[in-house]
Amino acid sequence: MTRLLADFEGPFDPGGGDWLPIFDPRFYIHNPSLLLHQPLAIGILAFWIWMLVHCFRHDPERNLWLWVVLIGNAPGAFIYFLVRWLPGARLSRGSSLLARWSKGRQIPRLEVAARNIGNAHQFVELGDAYRETGKAARAAECFKQALAKDPEHMPALWGAAQVEMQLSNYSAARPHLEQILARDETYKFGDVSLAYCRTLTSLNDSDAAFTRLELHLKRWTHPEAYVLIATILIERGYPDAARTRLEATLSDLRGGPAFFARQNRGWARKARRMLSRLPKT
Repeated sequence: MTRLLADFEGPFDPGGGDWLPIFDPRFYIHNPSLLLHQPLAIGILAFWIWMLVHCFRHDPERNLWLWVVLIGNAPGAFIYFLVRWLPGARLSRGSSLLARWSKGRQIPRLEVAARNIGNAHQFVELGDAYRETGKAARAAECFKQALAKDPEHMPALWGAAQVEMQLSNYSAARPHLEQILARDETYKFGDVSLAYCRTLTSLNDSDAAFTRLELHLKRWTHPEAYVLIATILIERGYPDAARTRLEATLSDLRGGPAFFARQNRGWARKARRMLSRLPKT
């Protein structure tokens, strides 16, 4: 290793230690033959490149974090992984990795509470934990038991609707959402209203979806809602109106908080793709 360090002509000073270059992916870029003799190096280099590419493509605060990953090398990439990637990482069903881990640890305690106390609240908490950890069937049963004890329990209605949507059973989710919105249009700060827009769109009820989306966008500026209503406008032959909606949400994302842009980067990409396909004016 000492001889290899002497041959290294990278832009940084290894400081005389034999261990430091092992944790600097640039060392292996300048000495690719070492990858054949250091299996761990392949993983370190791949991880560093993965975090670097992810930061460049997706992070709204990339101007800061790119320097952290570049200068910090593998430790910097690991810090980025913990601070930026992991909190925003989502599973295929939409729950975050951290939420899935934390909820999974709570399930045994919540099962005991539901069994011993058995109120709607306990079944809702257990149902939420099952839903967050991908156990949709068990979650649906918990919300069913909660609604059996209190048919108007708002968190139980919302939980039941979320599970049905998770299972793509939008026809079953619709009445739960309508019952919530009939009592409180602003429940969950617009999340229920947005879910209802998504449900109507998925059920191909275009007229009801368009009416609901217009009502929703008078109160909230969810990028998903803008994309959904723009899709309907394009289908109806109104590209200029669709362009106005798409440009509005991209403007909101650029001028809004960084965390909001990070949460909605997927919808931002979709909005840009839709704009690129619209006829030029």
